[in-house]
Amino acid sequence: MEMINKIVNTTFGLVLLGSSVFAQSLADAKKAIDAEQFQKGKTILKGLIQSQPTNAENFFYLGNIYLETDYADSAKLTFNKGVSANPSSPLNHVGLGSVDLAMNMPNAKAHFDKALSLTPKKDNKTLLYIGKAYNEAPKPNGAAAVAALDKAKAINAKDAEVYLALGDAYRAQQKNSEAFSSYRTAFEMNKNLLRAKIELGVLNKLSKAYPESVAEFNSVVSLDPNYGPAYRELAETYYYWGNAESSKYDERINQALKYYEKYMDLTDRSLDSRERHATFLILAKKYEELEKEAQAMAQMDKTNPRIFRYLGYSAYENQNYPASVQALKDFMAKVQPARIIPQDYLYLGRAQIKIPGSEAEGIINLKKAIELDSTNVEVMGDIGKALFSAKKYEDAAETFNIAVNNPASKTKAYDSFYLGMSHYFTYAGQVTAKQTPDPTLLVKADTAFSYVIQIAPNNPGAYLYRARVKKLVDNQENMKGLMVPDYEKYLEVVLAKPDATSEPRTKSAVIEAYKNLGAFYQTSDVSKAKDYFNKVIQLEPSDAYAQSALKALAGSKNK
Repeated sequence: MEMINKIVNTTFGLVLLGSSVFAQSLADAKKAIDAEQFQKGKTILKGLIQSQPTNAENFFYLGNIYLETDYADSAKLTFNKGVSANPSSPLNHVGLGSVDLAMNMPNAKAHFDKALSLTPKKDNKTLLYIGKAYNEAPKPNGAAAVAALDKAKAINAKDAEVYLALGDAYRAQQKNSEAFSSYRTAFEMNKNLLRAKIELGVLNKLSKAYPESVAEFNSVVSLDPNYGPAYRELAETYYYWGNAESSKYDERINQALKYYEKYMDLTDRSLDSRERHATFLILAKKYEELEKEAQAMAQMDKTNPRIFRYLGYSAYENQNYPASVQALKDFMAKVQPARIIPQDYLYLGRAQIKIPGSEAEGIINLKKAIELDSTNVEVMGDIGKALFSAKKYEDAAETFNIAVNNPASKTKAYDSFYLGMSHYFTYAGQVTAKQTPDPTLLVKADTAFSYVIQIAPNNPGAYLYRARVKKLVDNQENMKGLMVPDYEKYLEVVLAKPDATSEPRTKSAVIEAYKNLGAFYQTSDVSKAKDYFNKVIQLEPSDAYAQSALKALAGSKNK
């Protein structure tokens, strides 16, 4: 009898367990998705699909999770299954249109039109999700989103979800006043719609009103202490707030990381929440933690391409350049070209120029990064300087040339100076290697130094290097003195600073100028020549060349 009771109790327990699983509804799945508990949402939806195989909505929301977490192929497959499950249901056609937008394909509108043709006149849900699709695409189309959502609002003006989506669409167009009004209306209509209140805080964050943003997110926490997105937003706000006040950066970044840990706990540390965490670690420049997180994600899912992106970024920052290149190439091979962002090319190019023999390929990828986002030009000067320091002058010249010719550059004078030096040293290297030097290099160098002089006339280095270039350009058998004006201007600028020659490098350059000017004037103005050579002796009494020149000039009467 005892054994029978155990069997009965065990069986009864299994029945209860099964009923509790299947009792989970589409509303539960949507709540999990809103809380960014994507793994939980997927589990619920897959269970619903098994128990309700003809309910197309279950397929639609599952496909949306795949799309949200960057599995476009899985999303497309799921939406197609939804169409097969119920061909007359419109939402999976919206899903297929969303996939086309995500993959930069041309048929999105056709899918949306098909969805609308299947939608009853008084049903606004299709228009709501069309609006969301336009707004959530990699390249949001705020205007198209608003057009669809306005139609959805006309059908049901009391749908809080429509106002929430309108807020997103207005924000995409940087119409923050309209966005604020829409989010506020959404929350007033439905106090359980915490996402609307979150977005009010996001608007404050975007306007750099960080205390107000924190207050808004904390008010969400007070309403629901287990609502994960509030902690994620708090983390990001504290990060930006720390950057805005550098004296409190460490304090606020530590607070931000604590909030992100709380967010991770509330989302069960699923792969999806770990991806968001990895993105935050990039922002926070916590690259050792990022590499550990990426490696942990790789153990969970070896097929997710974004993991290779995180591995590539972290490996670069941790100076493991070959691993960075390999990870980023693996990432790019696994994703649609539309999913590759400028930063991917930037990291790949920067890693490649650190590896001997791959510098040229690295520069090609850096060019792509700038073509896609001109703000990346700001790093080109640092990259060029690294190449210059490594004496890779031709590669440095190409890199500085990219920077100089980009309208977004804010360091043109600096970059032009190093561009000129790169050309100059490339020419010098060809001479040293006993090659026939390329004379156009000197022309390019002179152009670069001339630009620096125009922009920064008190930069002594530009005059010094321009003088050196002019000396090489001059007729070596019958010098015309092309270098003279620039050497003289160099001396004027550099010696205006008290004790300039106390710095050894400056002293050496000043002596160089005196010697070259003295040598030029030996045959045309003995007085000037003597003056310059005497100045050399004042700085360097043992200089043999100046001593010899003065002896030769001692008996000369040429004035």
